[in-house]
Amino acid sequence: MGDKQISLIFIFLLGFLLCSGTALAASDFNSSSSLDKGLSVDLLNQDPDPVKPGDVLEVRIAIENTGYKDVENCFVRIEPDYPFKALSGEDLVKKIGTLGKRSENDRRKVLKFKVGVENDVNEGTYPLKVYLYSTDTKNKVSLNRELKIDIDSESNAEIEYISVEKLIPGEKTELTFGIKNVGNSPLKNSMFSWECTNDVILPVGSSNVKHVNLIDVGETANVSFEVLTNVNTKPGLYKLDMILTYDDIEELQTITEAGTVENEKRKTIKSKAGIYIGGTTDFDIAFMERGPTGTYTFSVSNIGNNGANSVKVSVPLQENWTVIDGGNSVVLGNLAKGDYTIADFNLKPAQFGKELPLKFEISYTSSDGIRQVEENVISLYASSSTQSKGSSMTDENSKSGILSYKLFFLLLLGAVGFFIYKQHQKKVVEKNARENLTSESQIDEKKTGE
Repeated sequence: MGDKQISLIFIFLLGFLLCSGTALAASDFNSSSSLDKGLSVDLLNQDPDPVKPGDVLEVRIAIENTGYKDVENCFVRIEPDYPFKALSGEDLVKKIGTLGKRSENDRRKVLKFKVGVENDVNEGTYPLKVYLYSTDTKNKVSLNRELKIDIDSESNAEIEYISVEKLIPGEKTELTFGIKNVGNSPLKNSMFSWECTNDVILPVGSSNVKHVNLIDVGETANVSFEVLTNVNTKPGLYKLDMILTYDDIEELQTITEAGTVENEKRKTIKSKAGIYIGGTTDFDIAFMERGPTGTYTFSVSNIGNNGANSVKVSVPLQENWTVIDGGNSVVLGNLAKGDYTIADFNLKPAQFGKELPLKFEISYTSSDGIRQVEENVISLYASSSTQSKGSSMTDENSKSGILSYKLFFLLLLGAVGFFIYKQHQKKVVEKNARENLTSESQIDEKKTGE
């Protein structure tokens, strides 16, 4: 035999060995192996069937020896790869002991394994690897199988919540929508938009469309808009139309007749909600004047963007001021936005000569029919002349008494003075009379002497 023939035979044998090795390696996860010794691994059932993303999967596996020899020290191991995952507390390897030969009763074993399923898996059939082996040195076996597990995936979403129930006309508000993935597969390339009837509500600073790249299973994505309503919008309930579109994962994986993947399938969810425009308003209270009897007059103005019905203004119990006459509440009726009216209270300050805070409570029915209470505090100067009606009357009575006393004293003093004056005049007259008599007597005596 020549060297050339020997070389050809050597190359042939080497190629045969390489092909045999490749075949053996490729058969590790196939239905037969040079070391299977007549053993079989089969999936009896899966629970649930089909399983959904995020669920726990339980598989029942049947191990059977159809060979003519016993196999000792057998073990079964599962190897969970994506989309399967190991669960805490669950064994991945189980010992089954000896598998009897085909004519014996202990030739068959049934095992249970539990694994988890990832949330982001798409619908389809996925392999779960199972490895059977033994540590028996006399009759060693090694067998790999792939169990076919059906996974059902359904994409679905809903508008879980809206952050506000009502808007105040003319007031900029952040409006947030919560988009929840309630399906069994991730929502990809989602687009959310909304619009209000007759454009009563409009976004400010952005459009009414927002994109979300991914919403995982069970998660909620928030999309926010700055919105504004016209200040003259009539209070009432208005409709919001919402549209959510996203990629339909199942449709995306459908192979068309042309052999290409259809990648333009979109799923659309339309919904609507009501949002109320109107509600509360604001008030302003200002001091106008103080009457001579201690009555304080205040102006009450509706400075908000909504009307107020059945308005009542009260002065509650407080440290610095006391209502001393009349009631502590005044009913003002209805106040449209921009209107004002007046309210009077008889008040007495706790001290004089300084500014004291005065608290009011304004209760009213808002445009949405809800009774509201608003507090308002102003600072009011209590001068030394600031008196209540009762104290004013007391002072006037005191002044009147003093005046009467002074008048009586003056009259008495005048009478005494007049009496003294009369007495003085009487004495003067008597003195003059005596002087006249004396003069006449002297004249008579003089005449007689002559």
